[in-house]
Amino acid sequence: MDIDSLLRVHQINDPVIIDTMVEQYRPLLYRIALSILNDPAEADDATQDSFVSAALHLDRYLIGTNFKAWLYSITVNVCRGYLRKRNTQKNIQTLLRTFHLVTYSVVDPEHSVLENELGSQLWAVVNRLDEKYRLVVILRIIHDLPISQIAYILDTNEKTIYSRLYTAFRKLRKWIKPPPDFY
Repeated sequence: MDIDSLLRVHQINDPVIIDTMVEQYRPLLYRIALSILNDPAEADDATQDSFVSAALHLDRYLIGTNFKAWLYSITVNVCRGYLRKRNTQKNIQTLLRTFHLVTYSVVDPEHSVLENELGSQLWAVVNRLDEKYRLVVILRIIHDLPISQIAYILDTNEKTIYSRLYTAFRKLRKWIKPPPDFY
């Protein structure tokens, strides 16, 4: 049963709703938190914090709207808070460099790409982007979210998302040099 159906039938504080939410969305929220934070332990904490925040603010969710996007929005905001807590850009760069050394228990396409050298190099270049550009690239390319959902998650309009993607891709093209045997 989906969350909207449960919310129509049960009280907001019913444990069945929280259990179902965690069961259905934990892997997705962990994956997005990991792709933003690049630290498995921190991503796990952010995922838990996201569920706590969602449970506390479940009354703010409008039944019939996109629950997954609502949860993504909470998770992205929690992850932004984690990023703000990191004191220096040097700490962020150190964590991002070690990201490709982490072994993942979940096998999915993004981790497979990151395991090969070219994927690691590409990911390192993406991580050089400012947060507002990097988040848009992660949500669009890695998580394959539509522009409308990204705009909702980041609480901005679609034109801003298109603009950020354009700027991010322009920067990436400038930074990425094709290997000598590419042509």
